[in-house]
Amino acid sequence: MNESVSWLAWWVHADGVVKGIFLLLIALSIGGWTIILHKWNRFQGALKRERRIRHALDAGEPVVSSEALLGACLPDTRTGAALGEARIAVAVREERIELESGLTFLASIGVSTPFIGLLGTVWGIMHALSGLGHGSALSLDLVAGPVAEALVATAAGLFAAIPAAVGYNMLVRRLRRLMTLAEGNLLRLTALRAGDGRGHLA
Repeated sequence: MNESVSWLAWWVHADGVVKGIFLLLIALSIGGWTIILHKWNRFQGALKRERRIRHALDAGEPVVSSEALLGACLPDTRTGAALGEARIAVAVREERIELESGLTFLASIGVSTPFIGLLGTVWGIMHALSGLGHGSALSLDLVAGPVAEALVATAAGLFAAIPAAVGYNMLVRRLRRLMTLAEGNLLRLTALRAGDGRGHLA
């Protein structure tokens, strides 16, 4: 019990600036994890669709519009109308833009949070030096609280930045793989339709 209280003692003595920085970093960390998990699930689902389409095209089977390239975002999928390759290409580019949404914010979290944590660190050290300036004698208790604030701010910044940076790199690689597969499917579809007419959108 005493150990848990000592871990939280820095919060009791922290000023509003350090508390605000800490809460901001926690919010950014939660936002980063939300983007990572949401985008990862989205990319996985799109990759499964593209692989299914690739196997169908390689086998010369028709690709129905409900399973078209990145099909959830293609127009006219419910009506069953045939879509030209140009419209499919446009839909793929539009879907890529939609899939990329949120990645810039995730990259910003990875880049900015260490500096936000550093701000809390500097502020905590300034708080400690201010306490020393007004104290009559050097005391460990006098500087322990502000130093703890500084260390917690640093740790919170790294806790938010590291997963965001790693997650961003993983998602970018996954997106590149997805778009390469989608573009390959588009080329397969174009070749099949220009040849014997197979691979049409039913």
